[in-house]
Amino acid sequence: MRPVSYVPAPAGISAGLKRGARIALIGGMDDDVQAISAMLAASGFGVFSSSVEVDAVLVLSALRNEDAATLHWNTLEAARSVKATSRRIVLLQSAVAPSGLDGLSRTLRKEWPQSEIFSWTLPEDRTLWPQLTTHALSAGYGDGQLLSEGQQLSPALGELLSPALITPQPSATWLVTGGARGVTAACAIALAEQAGGTILLAGRSAETPWPEDLPVTQDLKALRGLLAARPRAPGVRISPSELDRTARALLAGAEIRDTLAAIRSTGAVAEYITMDAGDAASVDRALSAAQARFGPIRGIVHGAGVLADRLADEKTEAELRRVFAPKVNGLENILRNIHPSQLSHIAFFSSAAAFFGNRGQSDYAMANALLANAAHRLTSEAPDLRIKVFHWGPWAGGMVDAALATHFEAQGIPLIPIEEGARIFATELLAGDPAQIELVVGEAWPAG
Repeated sequence: MRPVSYVPAPAGISAGLKRGARIALIGGMDDDVQAISAMLAASGFGVFSSSVEVDAVLVLSALRNEDAATLHWNTLEAARSVKATSRRIVLLQSAVAPSGLDGLSRTLRKEWPQSEIFSWTLPEDRTLWPQLTTHALSAGYGDGQLLSEGQQLSPALGELLSPALITPQPSATWLVTGGARGVTAACAIALAEQAGGTILLAGRSAETPWPEDLPVTQDLKALRGLLAARPRAPGVRISPSELDRTARALLAGAEIRDTLAAIRSTGAVAEYITMDAGDAASVDRALSAAQARFGPIRGIVHGAGVLADRLADEKTEAELRRVFAPKVNGLENILRNIHPSQLSHIAFFSSAAAFFGNRGQSDYAMANALLANAAHRLTSEAPDLRIKVFHWGPWAGGMVDAALATHFEAQGIPLIPIEEGARIFATELLAGDPAQIELVVGEAWPAG
């Protein structure tokens, strides 16, 4: 595990552009396009507003006032539209609201090796954008935050961390999204062992009871067979897809109960609440009832997430929105019900894909990078709040199936054992250095 820090970045990551270079601007609001275009022209650059062949394209789509999924989809679509006419593509985002285009640029560099793709985060002061963008083009900056003084900060990995010593924790109520099953469940159990209190596991799955006439099994194929063999009325048929849905619901319910039992065995209180993090009404109902019953929630572990892997050239808007719903919309929905001022801890489950990029995961990388950027903003707004972003490498379980495990093994990326990952999570969240917000857990991923 290594902490992420933001350090001054050198110029010349790419060749600085000189007077006469051709720059196209696409997307964005008219005022921003006009202001940046005027500064570029005054500095001797040729400025274009269409996808003619140019030396660089500035994509301003994420600077508009729209919802996060729309901004990120429009940026991806814009980048796809210009990759044939410019080798260099710069994705602009603003510090005004958290964005995740750094995850996109890192992923596209792996999927489009013939292109130079960078993301620049502009400061909140809009009047500085034209000057800083022009300077960054001339300096040849890579990914990073553009500062008002003209410098750039870029993320860097620190030295390996040693485990911290956990001190006794006050009893508190914790909300864990996506926490009743899989990897996040293991982390919830480790949290209960170290912090006690009340653990509220929130997930979309219903806690489906196990039928009394069926023997208990954890094998999906065997359970489908048992369900198919159950007696039923003459003429009643059950389709294979319905059998599969029923079997998976039963296994999910059993896993939820196992997780609750494991948490309760530590002495903590554990309850399961059905909540779709990406659905605002569902979150409002669930959290209103939970806090009325258990009191104010003091800690959040946001582990909800889904995958919809596909190369960026083939990615659909529906897939991106599906990935953004639990992570990004989910965070917005939760923080609308739980103000940061009442919290002592927040943990975001991110992915190493956000930090290194990963082929086929442009939407997942963006959603997780947005969480990391949101964490830094929350820290500035609530400095006493302990926030940790875990950029997890692949786990030996969870979303990593046999095919994915083979893929990572071929790249020399070892899997994180579940018990070890859960121990790292609880230790770092409860006792790690508060100044170390982002953590990359696992080995570094290859650049290519």
